[in-house]
Amino acid sequence: MGTRLRRIGGEAAKFSAVNVVATIVAVSIFNILVHGITAISRPGILNGWPVTSWFLANCVGMGISFYGSRRYAFKNRQPSGPGGGALNFVVVNLASFVIPMGCLWVTRNFLDWSSALADNISANLVGAVLGMLFRFWAFRRFVFKREKGGGMLHGIVVEPLLDQELEGQLDPGPDAGSADPELRPDEAELLEHQPEQRQADPHDVVRVAGHARHEGPTEPVEGERPGNR
Repeated sequence: MGTRLRRIGGEAAKFSAVNVVATIVAVSIFNILVHGITAISRPGILNGWPVTSWFLANCVGMGISFYGSRRYAFKNRQPSGPGGGALNFVVVNLASFVIPMGCLWVTRNFLDWSSALADNISANLVGAVLGMLFRFWAFRRFVFKREKGGGMLHGIVVEPLLDQELEGQLDPGPDAGSADPELRPDEAELLEHQPEQRQADPHDVVRVAGHARHEGPTEPVEGERPGNR
């Protein structure tokens, strides 16, 4: 459990660092498009389309996030899906965009908050934090998966046992089942002096029966009358 928590903590720290860089770039683009640059253009050219502006800005940040996640945060994991995991990565990001874009849409349309502070708190603070938590879980689950079997354990390569070695440890050999059970000394002596028993020959039984038929009547014993029992 401790090793797993340390691994997750390390991946979370690296992922957060990558996400900070991508967020700074996306937030900068978003504020330029919506609120403009102070003393040059105010408001921005897309001030009336904040949700669209946020989406375009974060598409740029998504490219930075993918490179950092693939090469740094989850470099020990195998990317899943076409394009080295790019397709799955885009799908997860687009799903996570729903959270901050929804927050921005609510503040703009229901609360009628259109200031730069309100836009950044709803989309780039509350929505961005919730979206980041979702992406971290989804990236580990669907995009950058840990390979099954083998792997690294504290820098040491762990490989499964070879089939030959396993069979050599479990197979007792061809002569193991044919060996006679060991006898105690008294049992061995008893078997040595035990007379050999010969099975009855059917021919001997026939001959004995024949001799019995040819024998004459039994002579009475002296002092015994015939018929008295």
